[in-house]
Amino acid sequence: MKIKSQNLFTKNYLFILLINLFAYLGFYLLVPTLPAYAKQIGGSSLEASLVVSGFSITSLIFRFFAGDLCTIIGKKFLIALGLAILAFSTLFYMFMPIQGIIAFRFVQGMGWGISSTTIATVVSEIVPTERRGEGMGYYSLSMIISMSIAPVVAIMVMNVYKFDAIAIASISFVFISILSLLGLKISKSKITPSKKRKIKLSELIEKRAVFPSFLCLLLSITLCGIMSYIMLYGNEIKMNIIWIYFVGHVVAILITRPFVGKLFDKIGHAVVILPGAVSMIVGLVLLSFVHSVFLLIIASIFYGLGYGAVQPSLQTWAVNRSPSHRKGAANGTFLSSLDLGFTFGSIILSFVAEAKSYAFMYRFSALFMVLFLVIYGVYLIKNINQKVDTQFIEEAM
Repeated sequence: MKIKSQNLFTKNYLFILLINLFAYLGFYLLVPTLPAYAKQIGGSSLEASLVVSGFSITSLIFRFFAGDLCTIIGKKFLIALGLAILAFSTLFYMFMPIQGIIAFRFVQGMGWGISSTTIATVVSEIVPTERRGEGMGYYSLSMIISMSIAPVVAIMVMNVYKFDAIAIASISFVFISILSLLGLKISKSKITPSKKRKIKLSELIEKRAVFPSFLCLLLSITLCGIMSYIMLYGNEIKMNIIWIYFVGHVVAILITRPFVGKLFDKIGHAVVILPGAVSMIVGLVLLSFVHSVFLLIIASIFYGLGYGAVQPSLQTWAVNRSPSHRKGAANGTFLSSLDLGFTFGSIILSFVAEAKSYAFMYRFSALFMVLFLVIYGVYLIKNINQKVDTQFIEEAM
């Protein structure tokens, strides 16, 4: 008798995708514009990089605690609290000098860390186990669509209006996300006094998720270069319509997303990650030599195809390697790698761009994906050899 697959597109799943979509839209409106705004109001290259890295540091710290906190004080409350911090911090950017913006970016990172990690935990709990690759893929798609649409809008608006318009739009999207929480039904965790425990530092990181998370760190360094500095790159090459890059980016992702998750579930991560990583390298190198809109779109398609395949696969792999009661910690560990990548990337790449150029910076960032391929390739070879050795021993016995 054939067992029917569990339903993926439940009301809860659709609402959490909606919440995630609007939260990331609000978040990604700020990513390409804040560093440029920091320079507009007199900030140095170092201060512009601190706008990115300061946010990532506190986001990283609070992600580690979110995995356990969401089971203690409630997931919906944590999401709402984190998003509220995100919105109110953005409000203050309109009135602050560069030093104040840097300070509030640290505060904002706290809110983003707990809200985005808790959303990821809810998704991993809602999605049926046998459809996790597909389910996490659509969750990642809501992030990637936001990542592609929001910068287009942000850069276009920034070229015409002041940063205040970006801030207001960001706050509006985040509040829509908060209101959407009303449609989400989550069963509250019942924790009796005897079961209450202190959060231990050793339990905040899920060890089984560390390897795919480290690979994601390398990937996110390249993403930081695109998301945080592409507007400044557009100024360097005198291309006001640099936002077109994100159009090709989202089209490429929409093409790959419907089948990548299913391919992961049926065959595994290698067949998705290897070609995806190569595609990202090609996209970064092409981007560094952009001299026309056509080449800009081609570069964005290559990078978008690769990123749309690799990032969701790494997250699904990290979650699948972890036991069911550690999904929150696994998501926290994985998303923390994104923050670490943005922290290192914002500082390293800004210094490279300052010393050379933003074009050279993109060629330099491609080396992190080369390192990604080397480390991942060694892992695959080692894993294959271990399987062969085990099979040989079993046959000999």
